[in-house]
Amino acid sequence: MTGPKVLVACSDSELRMSCFNRISALGVRVDAVGDQRGLGRRTEKDQYKMILHDSGIEVSDEAADHVLLVETDGPLDKDLEDQVRTLLEVPVRDIDEEEKFEEPQPPWMKNNRGW
Repeated sequence: MTGPKVLVACSDSELRMSCFNRISALGVRVDAVGDQRGLGRRTEKDQYKMILHDSGIEVSDEAADHVLLVETDGPLDKDLEDQVRTLLEVPVRDIDEEEKFEEPQPPWMKNNRGW
């Protein structure tokens, strides 16, 4: 994946996983950390266009172009995909009805074993 990177820094593991899955489904590169130390290591290593965090992790406003507080069932959590698309200018991919996705072969069929 190319384009802007997003860091999800949430001490709440369920919220972290939910945000990670929802943002990565948009085709955006996402990293996730669960504590203050992890946040420090990731921001030293990479630059992020957006950082989403919960109240358990403190993030300075200068850490990324967009630093947003996300809370379970909060306004941002309910509208996360649209906010990310808007702020990062992520294009919406229209899938043609005739476009077909091939299902991956089951593992036992990969080498024509036919078990």
